[in-house]
Amino acid sequence: MKIVLRLLGVAALIALGIVIYRAVRQYREDSVFDLGSGTQSSPPSSSSSGGESRSISPELLAILADPGDKGPVELMRDSEGKEWLVNRRNGYRYPVEDGIPIMLLEEGEKNRDESLIIRQE
Repeated sequence: MKIVLRLLGVAALIALGIVIYRAVRQYREDSVFDLGSGTQSSPPSSSSSGGESRSISPELLAILADPGDKGPVELMRDSEGKEWLVNRRNGYRYPVEDGIPIMLLEEGEKNRDESLIIRQE
């Protein structure tokens, strides 16, 4: 009987070790896909604390489209350091706050800049 209990105890310890190993491995895999992990060397901070804000990850930027004409947008930074997603076909600019694009038509119209439009002839 003692042998059976010892074997059960050893099996329980091995099972606990496997669970901990899998949890650590899953955490490491999940942390690879953090937003903006490749574009930022310091941990994210709040924009109100005066720290550097998060940027849009290249993967997200590749799939974003202007909500009006469904065309691609490009990431630009203005002279004040604020990031914008720009549609060069109509001059709409969409703000990016802490790595989150505000892709509303109202925001694009409100922040329209005629000088950003590229004329194709």
